[in-house]
Amino acid sequence: MILHLVNDEKIINRTIDLFEVSFPGDNLFVVFCKRADYKYVRRSANVLSAQEFLVRQNDFCISSILIHLLNTHKIHFLSKFALKKVPIYWIIWGADLYNRLLQPKGFDLIYSQSKYQQRRKVMRMLYSPVAYVQNKFRAIETIRFIKEKVDYLVTDTTENDYDIFLKYYPEMKDKKWKDFFYYPIDEILGEELMGSSSQGHNILIGNSASLTNNHEYAMDILYRLDVGERRVIVPLSYSGKKRYKETIIQAGNLYWGDRFQPLLDFMTLQDYNALLVGVGVAIYGNWRQEAIGNIVIVLYLGAKVFISYRNPVLEWARNHGLIVFELEKMMQSELDTPLSNEEKQHNREILLNLYNKKRLSELISRLFLT
Repeated sequence: MILHLVNDEKIINRTIDLFEVSFPGDNLFVVFCKRADYKYVRRSANVLSAQEFLVRQNDFCISSILIHLLNTHKIHFLSKFALKKVPIYWIIWGADLYNRLLQPKGFDLIYSQSKYQQRRKVMRMLYSPVAYVQNKFRAIETIRFIKEKVDYLVTDTTENDYDIFLKYYPEMKDKKWKDFFYYPIDEILGEELMGSSSQGHNILIGNSASLTNNHEYAMDILYRLDVGERRVIVPLSYSGKKRYKETIIQAGNLYWGDRFQPLLDFMTLQDYNALLVGVGVAIYGNWRQEAIGNIVIVLYLGAKVFISYRNPVLEWARNHGLIVFELEKMMQSELDTPLSNEEKQHNREILLNLYNKKRLSELISRLFLT
């Protein structure tokens, strides 16, 4: 049986279904969540809490372990029972690599000149020495676990994350790489929207309210240009702190007034996808791999996408021949000129060939082949 360690996240239900197609009845999902009633993951016979699993661990014969996002809770959880040489796969999500392991090594993640960061400057001065030590300790603990327990590093979509990890931790070069992705386009969009193409001129910034979206960094660049009558849409309903959201809303209202549209309420996937059809330009201020599912979908739909040169996702996209643009070099003419039909079709064909349900099923089946 394959043991999956997951968080209570939106994509997990789809992940359960996809693994069950490849290995029916042979998957057990252990959810790490503070709440007894999960917000996103649906309850079923093969979904348990961490506490429930530890009580019943002898009932299961585990053949492989997949860690979907590596964190301290999962590291400590795995130390509570004998692994008996069970192969462990770490599927990299982004924060577990960049925030946890690369930031302590000097990888910049957050735009320090933002108004939000400046307001927190005094607090950061007080707590940064403590946070520095905590982050260093956490990184050491995590690397020790990876070195001793993890057999395979699995990248989600952006395979260059593996190379970046080895650049900062060359001593891990014996860890083997596996390919994977969570976002099959035909599964996410469904038949109704698969043939859709970007019909609007709205501008999208980021995908959530996380600090690493660097909204103010992206917004400051966009503000230098004329957005005309276009709406500037900023999703803030997922993740993030209340004060950070308030800062972004304040900045957006100051810059664009009633043309600024923060998304504060949870939207169904269908409604969110319909909104993306109206996006002509998508801007990502992230300096790390993040929002990759969002980027794949808006590119497929035909939006013009701008990504920071600091972000390894820009390199990933260009390595695959995708037509994307550097955020820091964005000019008025680029903002105003949509992709041609040929360019849209070019991106669409590349993405659909890479990120479809059939290929994901093949990758899942091959995941456990050494």
